Amino acid sequence: MEKSKASNENLVLIKNRTYKKSNELINSKGRGTLLSQKLFAIGMQHLTVDSTNNVVATIDTAELKALFGTTSGSMYSHIEEACDRSRASKGQTIFDWNILEKNPEKDHLIARQVVTDAEFKDGTLTIRYNNSLTDLIIDLKSNYTTLKLSETMAMKSVHSLRLYEILKSAYDKECALSKESGKHSFYYPLIELKLQLGIVTVNGDKNVQKELAKEYPDYDLVDEIITKNGDNKYSEFKDFNKVVIKKAVTEINNKTDVHIEYKKNGKPAVGVWFFVEKKANVEKKAVELTQAQKDEILDSLYEVVHSSLKLSEVRDLCNMTDYNKDKILEAYEYMIQYNSTVDVPIAFMKAAIQNGYKKPEKKTEKKQERSKNPFNNFKQNEYDFEKLEKELIENQVYEE
Repeated sequence: MEKSKASNENLVLIKNRTYKKSNELINSKGRGTLLSQKLFAIGMQHLTVDSTNNVVATIDTAELKALFGTTSGSMYSHIEEACDRSRASKGQTIFDWNILEKNPEKDHLIARQVVTDAEFKDGTLTIRYNNSLTDLIIDLKSNYTTLKLSETMAMKSVHSLRLYEILKSAYDKECALSKESGKHSFYYPLIELKLQLGIVTVNGDKNVQKELAKEYPDYDLVDEIITKNGDNKYSEFKDFNKVVIKKAVTEINNKTDVHIEYKKNGKPAVGVWFFVEKKANVEKKAVELTQAQKDEILDSLYEVVHSSLKLSEVRDLCNMTDYNKDKILEAYEYMIQYNSTVDVPIAFMKAAIQNGYKKPEKKTEKKQERSKNPFNNFKQNEYDFEKLEKELIENQVYEE
């Protein structure tokens, strides 16, 4: 409980920060620990480049405490576990973040260790990154994804974080290309997904390296070779789904601003379809009316306005306003109290809704002298309704 409370308090320090991560770095196949990814995210706030062209990140005590979820005590033991394999609980350190870069033109792969060295002194952790990756870490001008530091820090699984980065990168790119910010789908062959999540690696197999170096790798062949070598972890989809995908998707949906659904492809499964959209879109859909609710609103409105409108016209108004009953009734009240005869009610009501015309509220300060026209006090000369009505009638197409 104390650790959880401390974590929540310290996360305030980084709640609103974002950072850029190269899409090439995100989509590079390789292995990395959750800690190395989080340290990278925090370190992105404090980057410099040294004389050897290495990117250097410095992380102070306050942010380290936010990362490790503590408010007191020395950070030394945490850093020691992060850097010393013999002390690491799972035998993994920040130096285990390795990536594979493929160059189809030269038909080969390059393996790189991302973090080259680290130093902890006077409560500050200094991390130095591989100088061959400098252009992928600092001063990014294009081909990057913006991530929220608070979401990265909230992740409990490296698989969740990696899947989130991969799909967020793909989603943002697709939204930019299509200029549509709705739901988008992405397909990954199982072995490609495992490689990108760092679950399986090529382990120096030249045949796999050669195939992956191609622009369009034969993932069936890669799967066959890795399986034959005994390196295909979670070879059964049900295990891969239970241990990795389902847990990762659940955590992403609970802790980030995107919502993901997925389904396997093939029987037996050969790949996974992911369906990604902004959570705000999902929440909007969640409050949409059911057909039964729409029918109920339509019936109740028609009962009130049937003397002036056809049922098809009421339905038209409902579709126009997303079944906003109040807007339609306001327009109807305005129409029936209008100071001249309305020849085409549907056109008049549409104009009233589009322009926000409605019956003015009654004044309560003092009693007004009532007249035959309750709209005497309304400044009707601001709008030429007769002209507007005529124009709408001439251009209106009606649904019978």
